[in-house]
Amino acid sequence: MFYKALLNINIHHGYFLDSGENKFLPIQNNDDILTDDEKEKALIQYTIDDYLKIVPSKATRDICKNHRMLLRPHKEGFRLLIETLEDQTKYTPLIPLDSDATLTFELQTKDVYFNNYTKLTDSSTNRLYLFSNVVPEDQAPVFENVFKNNGGTINNRFLLKAKASRDLIRTIAAEEDNLQISTTGQFSISNIIRLIEEDDTLTENQKENQVKKVLNDLIQEKKKRGVIGYIRFTIQGDDTNHLIEFDDSDPDNIVQYTLEVTPDFTLSFINKKTFWRYISLSDDVTLTTNNKKWSAKHGFIEVKTEDFDAEDIEPADTDLEDYAFPNPTVTSVKKEGDDYYSEIFI
Repeated sequence: MFYKALLNINIHHGYFLDSGENKFLPIQNNDDILTDDEKEKALIQYTIDDYLKIVPSKATRDICKNHRMLLRPHKEGFRLLIETLEDQTKYTPLIPLDSDATLTFELQTKDVYFNNYTKLTDSSTNRLYLFSNVVPEDQAPVFENVFKNNGGTINNRFLLKAKASRDLIRTIAAEEDNLQISTTGQFSISNIIRLIEEDDTLTENQKENQVKKVLNDLIQEKKKRGVIGYIRFTIQGDDTNHLIEFDDSDPDNIVQYTLEVTPDFTLSFINKKTFWRYISLSDDVTLTTNNKKWSAKHGFIEVKTEDFDAEDIEPADTDLEDYAFPNPTVTSVKKEGDDYYSEIFI
């Protein structure tokens, strides 16, 4: 018997892996890129534990327990292993998996300043990110199966619409409630929704609005806990994007094998760009860069006098040579309109 890898997930973040303006992962064509040696060094000190928690759902833990699967976290993410039997040159799961079995992992931020250095959609919206090998129904054509481009940068290609986000939360809740170990009592989400939908005193429109509110409230509750989305893999995904090879040459005896090449995905958070606003309280001077600059934990980004527009300098007779321009921390980022400003007191 052997434990074979079923899938591997790496999650990277530019804020922790960049060095100043030198990018670990290029975002724009004119970005300066780290060398391969610099990337290796950046990964040595990198760990997702600095900012992210990955939590398997109760239903997923139950599937793992019942099918001899192991979840193994590592510093860049996690891998999932399954116990197999050797069949000549292939490996078949010791306990076969249902083709529609789905593995769900909640992504939960641990750092209170995460949104200050991460480019994501506004957390106040009722939308969640989903990384999956099954594209939900009614999603725009731009929504991507995670197999495409080996995962990729975390952007709106993986952002669910509001309705799809509610459908996802409802589906995950139903999976939990199907287990005896979950809260299947009167306060479970599935039961609350069932009571609403069976209430004959409500019109169909009222039922729909109440269910919508319950699910939106749940999404906001999760977001307050730092939940930004889910990794969700179905054993038999869209097209041929499966986690298991199915040999159906004998319809009466369909055999499963682990894939010859383990699915290996790297998802990358983009660090946020902000305007840098320097404030000198001693002489009432405010200086704001004319372009946005990257947030980066490592390295140094030099700010020069030409980074400021002369007409925006307050007061106008300010001599920029009188000031030093340190890089900002992530603790003071303000949103004004559609823009973000990192404030640095000098």
